[in-house]
Amino acid sequence: MFTIAHRLRAPSQPASRVVSTALRLVLGAVWLAAGLLKINDPDGMLRSVRAFRILPESLVQPVAYGVPFLEIALGVLLVLGLAVRVSAVVSALMFATYIAAIASAAARGLRIDCGCFSSGGDLGADAPTHYTSELVRDSLLLLVALVLVWRPTGYLAVDRLLDRPVDLDTSHDPNQDESALGDPSQGDPSLGDASPDEAGSGEGATSTADHRRSDVDGFESLKK
Repeated sequence: MFTIAHRLRAPSQPASRVVSTALRLVLGAVWLAAGLLKINDPDGMLRSVRAFRILPESLVQPVAYGVPFLEIALGVLLVLGLAVRVSAVVSALMFATYIAAIASAAARGLRIDCGCFSSGGDLGADAPTHYTSELVRDSLLLLVALVLVWRPTGYLAVDRLLDRPVDLDTSHDPNQDESALGDPSQGDPSLGDASPDEAGSGEGATSTADHRRSDVDGFESLKK
């Protein structure tokens, strides 16, 4: 169980990275195409937003002018691989909003073009709607965004460069280990601060005591 959970959390396999990279580039290209088409046709974007009859008129213009810039920004971030998970979350929310808006228009019997990649707006009496294909397309893109939220790590991404660990450790000094082990030439550390001359041997200490005792005996005999 632990191995399976670890594999789900850590998308380090090359195949997973390749898939994540491909989905990220596809989604980034979609956002760039949609945003550039809309930003070149601001009047068409106004007609498209107004045709849904969801927002009050005071919000139609800000949304119509702001959405293309947001889509272009998401496209640039995804293509560069910068803040991929955040961009994927925002993308998923936008696709969910688009799906809800199209489904609402279909349920209310409106005949409109969503304007995702065109001018959009109300359709004529003879013009067919494309709600089914638009819902399927946005649902697939929503799935792509959710996959990137789950596994944002891929190749050719700025995030990968920023997440690279930096070794801040200083170079290792082998002299520190030698000093920690101690210098064998200085003798056994268990002897403390005593020098070899001070330590002496048992035989030498006994001889010194005998000489002192003989001196005392000689002094006592002289007194007598």
